[in-house]
Amino acid sequence: MDLFALPETLRDSDHVIATYVLDLPAEADALARATRFAVGQTIGTWLPVPGITDDMRARHEARVVSVYSLPPSDTTRLDDPARIGYVLRVAVPTINFGASLPMLLTTLLGNDSSTSVEAKLVDLELPESFSDRFAGPSFGVEGLRRLTGVHDRPLLLNMLKPCAGMPPEVAREVFLQTALGGIDLIKDDELTADPEYSPVVERVRLFTRAAREAAQETGIETIYIPNVTDRPDRMLDTARRAVDAGARAVMATYATVGYGSLEALAETVDVPVLAHFAGAAPYFEGPSTGMSAPLAMGLLPRLAGADLALVSTPYGGATIRSLPYLRTVHQMLLPRPGLAPTMPVIGGGVHPGTVERYVSELGTDIVLGAGGAIQGHPGRAAAGVRAMRRAIDAAVAGTPVEEAAAETPELRAAIDAWGVL
Repeated sequence: MDLFALPETLRDSDHVIATYVLDLPAEADALARATRFAVGQTIGTWLPVPGITDDMRARHEARVVSVYSLPPSDTTRLDDPARIGYVLRVAVPTINFGASLPMLLTTLLGNDSSTSVEAKLVDLELPESFSDRFAGPSFGVEGLRRLTGVHDRPLLLNMLKPCAGMPPEVAREVFLQTALGGIDLIKDDELTADPEYSPVVERVRLFTRAAREAAQETGIETIYIPNVTDRPDRMLDTARRAVDAGARAVMATYATVGYGSLEALAETVDVPVLAHFAGAAPYFEGPSTGMSAPLAMGLLPRLAGADLALVSTPYGGATIRSLPYLRTVHQMLLPRPGLAPTMPVIGGGVHPGTVERYVSELGTDIVLGAGGAIQGHPGRAAAGVRAMRRAIDAAVAGTPVEEAAAETPELRAAIDAWGVL
């Protein structure tokens, strides 16, 4: 009985409750597998070892909170399946990993294969005493709105295209022509960071001057978000140099640098950090291993301090389902004790005909990231920005996009080219 606990006894304790989904052969002892997993992920191995004390078990050993079968059938039947699904909830003492995202994930997803099960981590319940130890987003939604001066609509972001290969002087012209449309944010594509042919600091200097040049005409000084993704030491150095050169935000791909490195980046620079999901798909695409998309793309980047983060949606060619897409946004925006919200960046196939759908589903505290719909607009980049801005204004006002298109040639051209979602 010592390996089990009821949730009521853990409400004020320092335990993270991890929920897993798994399936086992029908004849398997589900409770035995659950307890072996709980012990193996904390103090145990596949056989008893010297040195384990009662005090160690009490302080460091995980507890099985619940095990439910799927479907929740409590009786045997003639047509029972060969395998049975289970929902397993395990309470893990936070003393084991402290305020460390790498060690949290090692504990929940790693350790000894001899004591583990093939399971997918689908949810985490964090005690306030644990989440309070993370700074979370320094700017969040409110800080980004103050920085941009935009308070009543989704922000608009463009990613520079082509994805790679542009020398800084060529990329500057693309940046300038896009900024002349009156866009809020322009970021690097995730495939360009700090290559020899296009150093980050040089881009920051050129693009900052271009943003100021465009602002003389539009009244909007576009914020450039350089990609500083690299191994941790170089990433932090590049980020510092970028900010010193004038960058007002930075970006990194958390799945490749690690959640802990993203956290270090957020603590190093006093500007907003954009967390890009490139490389994150292997974390959640498997049906029976890894973790859920809302954790990988939502909760963990928020804990790590991402002020804005990319969200995969079912409308832009990604294979993600509607439920995890919406739950990812919930993990970013819903109130969580001690943590500011992370602003979702909707990317992948975004064009004016999709804006109304996103605003109706997610509200206005989002960033709409349009790449090809701006750079590939029939009237060129600035026209693409104006088409997106008009679609955003129409969605916020409750005006059908077709009605708005009748008054805006750039929007009409975009709707004719890509339709309405």
